[in-house]
Amino acid sequence: MDFALLFNLFLKPKQANVTDVTLWHKHETLFPVPLVDGAARNPSGQIWRRLNGVQWEYKQDPETIEEFDARQY
Repeated sequence: MDFALLFNLFLKPKQANVTDVTLWHKHETLFPVPLVDGAARNPSGQIWRRLNGVQWEYKQDPETIEEFDARQY
């Protein structure tokens, strides 16, 4: 009888590798991506993404007044 297997029955199971879906990362994209809120993408503003399961979610920072002024000229 293998006692190591018997003792493993009573040990706490190891934590699975779980991706933190609350962590957003900056993302530079060449192609338009669908935003989480369904809004149209504005020319300025940083794109952020996070992995939710097997699918990427994208969001965009709102445009600041400085970014709007810089885009006008």
